[in-house]
Amino acid sequence: MKKLLIFTILCAFLVGCQNPGSGYTAGSKTYNSKSIFNSSVKRGGVNYASVTQNPWHYMLTQINVSVPNNSRVVAERERLLRNPQRFENVALRSEPYVYYIINQLRKNNLPVELALIPLIESAYDPLATSPAQAAGLWQFVPITAKEYGLINSNTFDGRRDLIASTGSAISLLQNLNNRFNGDWLLTLAAYNAGEGRVRRAIEKNKEKGLPTSYWSLELPQETMQYVPKILAIIDIVKNNKRYGIKLPDCNYQNSLVRIDMSKNISLAKIAKYTGLSLNDLMTYNAGYLQQTVSGPFHLLVPYSHAENLFKKLKKENLVTNKVTELLEDVPHKSMPFEIKSTTTTTIQYSTVSTKETETVLKNGKKQITYQVKAGDNLYSIAKNYRVKITDLLQWNKLKNGRVKEGDVLKIKLVNSNPI
Repeated sequence: MKKLLIFTILCAFLVGCQNPGSGYTAGSKTYNSKSIFNSSVKRGGVNYASVTQNPWHYMLTQINVSVPNNSRVVAERERLLRNPQRFENVALRSEPYVYYIINQLRKNNLPVELALIPLIESAYDPLATSPAQAAGLWQFVPITAKEYGLINSNTFDGRRDLIASTGSAISLLQNLNNRFNGDWLLTLAAYNAGEGRVRRAIEKNKEKGLPTSYWSLELPQETMQYVPKILAIIDIVKNNKRYGIKLPDCNYQNSLVRIDMSKNISLAKIAKYTGLSLNDLMTYNAGYLQQTVSGPFHLLVPYSHAENLFKKLKKENLVTNKVTELLEDVPHKSMPFEIKSTTTTTIQYSTVSTKETETVLKNGKKQITYQVKAGDNLYSIAKNYRVKITDLLQWNKLKNGRVKEGDVLKIKLVNSNPI
């Protein structure tokens, strides 16, 4: 995500440069650019209940990072602390989203400090757009969004959707961190400047016989500030009392939950059913560009409004299933199938409610033939089978992302398994 647009005076002190994305992983206790980050996922029975109490306090208990006190980090920290109230206000804006983001990081064994990336990238505003057309909480640029399966059509922009963008951001973070061999500082630099720019800087230093740690690289000025800024924020959160910073007192009632819709419905109509303003609903559901809930048919509303809204929508047969808390480990439903294969071996097995068919191709790779059911879309199918939407389009020779009930799709399970 490249160069972020400066958002409002409120968050101007926080918002720096934007870029396509990067990652975090585990590191060691010694301070060096390759392994400054320890794994901040603490094992031993942690469940989502501890996150619901207060995600920022949960983050505080999980941080296990030795932040260097070098001049670049000190400068960023001093700048951030010039106006503590602004820091606190921007941090509080994370309230509807941070529960889900932290829990997804926890479930994927990633350090929860990564939840601070949207703080810098977008000031936790899903409507944020940069001059480079990076968009959403995680500020995906179009080319990276397409690579990681985020739909961008006239009606839906997955970059602005909490669920879709967070899933893609986690995949991107994991991939970048693997590519940089677990070096978190290089990963963060790549998140800001792009992987290619960081690799070129590394190669340049190698040719000159110079060190290739983050602190030794010649990178764009914004990237030279970006990583120290994240480290400074981690230090401020970790030592908030020392710096006189009050972490947000988040209330789970304000956390977003999901209502699965069965039909299109305008956000304006939803607003009439709730005490929420249309502006708030548009922010929570920023992915719907036409202010109408369509594919992927999930409506996000604060927990406190969900039950009454669900009952009203159910009377009009507009909803499916139930209200789903985003922190729940919801098992994916079994999917219908249809066999249309002439390949070598076919294996069938049954689940409680339906069957799923797996085909072993001649090259040893697995393929599933999947029949689209009501409420499906390419995003939900790709997520369930951990594949890219672009691959689904290619495998099935689809010209656009539209599928309808009864369509049959080929899904190749090359590097993934169904959830």
